[in-house]
Amino acid sequence: MKVTRKSDYGLRALCTLARQYNGEPVSIGQLSAEHKIPEPFLEKIMQELREHGLVEATHGRGGGYLLKKRPSRISLREIVQALDGPIALVTCLDPSLKCSIEDGCPTSPIWEIINQKLDEYLASLTLSDVLDLQHTERVKVPS
Repeated sequence: MKVTRKSDYGLRALCTLARQYNGEPVSIGQLSAEHKIPEPFLEKIMQELREHGLVEATHGRGGGYLLKKRPSRISLREIVQALDGPIALVTCLDPSLKCSIEDGCPTSPIWEIINQKLDEYLASLTLSDVLDLQHTERVKVPS
């Protein structure tokens, strides 16, 4: 599975908002400059995050974006699903598609297990965890 640029950029922007939690709104310009993300693309990403209830926008002078929930209450699964839809490692696991050999596929069960574990792991990680991991050398992989 490859994380899309949209999810990567969205997570970067949300990390900045998490560091600023309970502070001043962060403008699109600031986020774009800090993370070297094209501003029009970032605007679309932030709009999707707003539509999914993860951020709120303030307008006018000093306006920008704020997290709508505590960083410890926003999971990586929420972020990825908001920007890219359901997590599906292979096409046959995408709920919007129908696999032509689903019933007789020898690999489908293992992909389902791996997909479920990934989904659970992303659900267990929060924005707070991502910020904490910036200061550690190794990420603990679940057993």
